[in-house]
Amino acid sequence: YTTRRVITMELDYENEAANQIRFKTEFEKRRCNVTVPSVFKEYTTRRVITMEWIDGTKLVDAPKEQIQKLIPVGVELFLTQLLDIGAFHADPHPANLYVTNEGQLCLLDFGLCAEIDERSRNAMTAAIVNLLSGDFHSLIEKDAKELGFLDEGMDVTELKPILTKILTEGLLEAGSNLHDRKRKLMDISNELNEVFFRYPFSVPPFFALITRGLGLLEGIALSGDPDFDIFQASLPYARKRAIEIFGSNFLAKSGLRKLQRRPTIEG
Repeated sequence: YTTRRVITMELDYENEAANQIRFKTEFEKRRCNVTVPSVFKEYTTRRVITMEWIDGTKLVDAPKEQIQKLIPVGVELFLTQLLDIGAFHADPHPANLYVTNEGQLCLLDFGLCAEIDERSRNAMTAAIVNLLSGDFHSLIEKDAKELGFLDEGMDVTELKPILTKILTEGLLEAGSNLHDRKRKLMDISNELNEVFFRYPFSVPPFFALITRGLGLLEGIALSGDPDFDIFQASLPYARKRAIEIFGSNFLAKSGLRKLQRRPTIEG
């Protein structure tokens, strides 16, 4: 997504209205625990959007107990978009995440949304499962190629041990503590540099928006719970979605069944 395209999308309120109606419909079909304001199409143009008024407060300004309760809902909502719907709200900054007076999460501002094709959705589901279960062989050999990070025919024999160390020490062991993660990544900076300079990596166009969205959710979560772990918060929905796509045998193979006994954040 170029800057010009993003600005054009954000300023076209008919585009935003169409996105908002689509997501409201998709969330309602899946009975997601979220509020999306209704749009009044007859009063909406490219320059003006008219929607239902929602009383509430920004999630980031809510009491810590409420943040702790609603962030797992937000994580599942984001994963539902990424792994199931095939389109996601790409701008979930603090002003776009509200808590209604009834205590429900409310999602606003659908000007910037992105699409993910089915192959990428399935590969991302498998990648999350394989990351959480520690199956770095499948993650690097298959998922990274399916998602477009590596060329299909690339020999990853040399790359596997390097990436395994980065993923283990830089992400999983650090959890979602931003300070720990930064320190861990600094400790393995030489390995990171080697990966980027020696191997032909490419980043899918939608991936920067995904990491930005998850990073914003994570930042809000940590304001309410310093011990929040986005990987464990992602586990319940990732497991459920993996069963829907690949069947229960995939979980047995990946070892994720064992992981379900690890502590997870409860809403």
